[in-house]
Amino acid sequence: MFEPKSDFARLGWALLVAWIVAFVLFRAMPGIDLGVTSLFYRGDSGFSVITNPLWEWLRQRLWDLEILLFVVALVCWPLSLYLRRAVLRVTRRAWGFVLGVFFFGPILIVSGFLKAHSGRARPANVDLFGGDHLFTPAGTFAHQCTRNCSFVSGEVASVTVLSLVIWLAADAIRDRLPHWGLIYLRVVAIFLSLFIVVQRIATGRHFLSDTVFAALVSLSVAWLLWGLIFGGWTGRLRAAVANLRQS
Repeated sequence: MFEPKSDFARLGWALLVAWIVAFVLFRAMPGIDLGVTSLFYRGDSGFSVITNPLWEWLRQRLWDLEILLFVVALVCWPLSLYLRRAVLRVTRRAWGFVLGVFFFGPILIVSGFLKAHSGRARPANVDLFGGDHLFTPAGTFAHQCTRNCSFVSGEVASVTVLSLVIWLAADAIRDRLPHWGLIYLRVVAIFLSLFIVVQRIATGRHFLSDTVFAALVSLSVAWLLWGLIFGGWTGRLRAAVANLRQS
């Protein structure tokens, strides 16, 4: 069953620290974004350091896999509710978790709000890297882009969900896996996300901060939904509302 245990409180504190450190770092030193991007930019050829067909093919297949996982969850969650049992040996709560993280993270918050309204130009469109727009520090809403902007990365947000599902699934069946199998799946999960991070930066599509905050958005949404679905938050919220009504 896809319902692994986790140290919920410690994960929450770790996420909070990560948000604070990332925000302070990229706001206080915006040059980090420019410095990392410059590693992959060449004045005569632009962002062509590692834009080979194999990297692009792997990126597209990961995108297809993320869409497939979302569609499967979209079908299996209501089906499991209707049948009142697990589907594909995955509980309805787990399917709801996967569907919810995809919807509220990459789709709603990242693509629906941040990428649509941040106005941050992509690195390849910034004047420092051959474009004609101005650089915008991370977290600053500007008017350098009208749609599908740089802040934050939709693909990193999505692949973070895929990596998280792989990690949690491996943890859920760890008793049936050899030790090397568990390590292998965890390494794969980390590699997939790191690959997309490097690919998006190296091709001039995103700054480092775009990828960091994208991952934090997905992980934070996952943490909140985990508390609501598996951590008993829903019952506590209902009890709190009932107490307020009675007082």
